[in-house]
Amino acid sequence: PDALAESALRHVAILEDLDFRDIVISVKASGVPQMIAANRILAARTDYPLHLGVTEAGGLRMGTVKGAVGIGTCLAEGIGDTLRVSLTADPVQEVHAARAILSALELNPAKEMNIIACPTCGRTKIDLIALASEVEQRLAGCKKPIKVAVMGCAVNGPGEAREADIGIAGGDGCALIFKKGEIICKVPETEAVDRLMKEIDNL
Repeated sequence: PDALAESALRHVAILEDLDFRDIVISVKASGVPQMIAANRILAARTDYPLHLGVTEAGGLRMGTVKGAVGIGTCLAEGIGDTLRVSLTADPVQEVHAARAILSALELNPAKEMNIIACPTCGRTKIDLIALASEVEQRLAGCKKPIKVAVMGCAVNGPGEAREADIGIAGGDGCALIFKKGEIICKVPETEAVDRLMKEIDNL
């Protein structure tokens, strides 16, 4: 990390000697801890904007994880001005991952829709994984700045997810639809996503 930061600062000094100060510094590394540490050093030693990224991060799954940890850690500490998630995948996925990182940290000025979902447990009586996947797919193009909850049971539904604008809480072959913690109806499991979409359209 020290070598990365020192190298960047040496190059900055060369540009400053030439009276050029339109500078953005990028010290990407393939190692997440090294990338974070180098950017911490630079943030403490310079006021130039920092471009964040974990380079050569890997494919869609691993690259997204590495990018989220490295970039997300820096952003959470107030470090970084621009970013790129590097993936050995369709470049469009890099944009989706970057926007998801910003949304997770509530740094996206567009205030995009946020889907929250609980993990499965012994109380789950519906196919929560399939339900959450269908909700994500059907809301992929939704631009409403709302929080949507997909919960496995009534305990985790209107209770724990009461801050959600709208949500589903699974039952035994049925589901509850709720808004801001208040149950508005009970529907068969097979109709749950369609009813949720209708309620979202009306928001």
